Amino acid sequence: MSYKENQELAALPAQIEALEKEEGEIAATLALPETYQNPERLREVQARADVVSASLTKAYGRWEALEEKAAQAADF
Repeated sequence: MSYKENQELAALPAQIEALEKEEGEIAATLALPETYQNPERLREVQARADVVSASLTKAYGRWEALEEKAAQAADF
């Protein structure tokens, strides 16, 4: 693995944790009745939820790929 990949792998858990925290905050916001009383705010929150969800999926995929690559490198 390259130095850059090692650095990325080391940073991914913190990135994932931050995204999961934001996802929880968004879920809490969506649980509030007042969120649904403001259609513009609701669209903003839902759009951000989509972005966070996609980012989280991408981060998990990248983490898995790098972990697999690191494991293969360790076998040699």
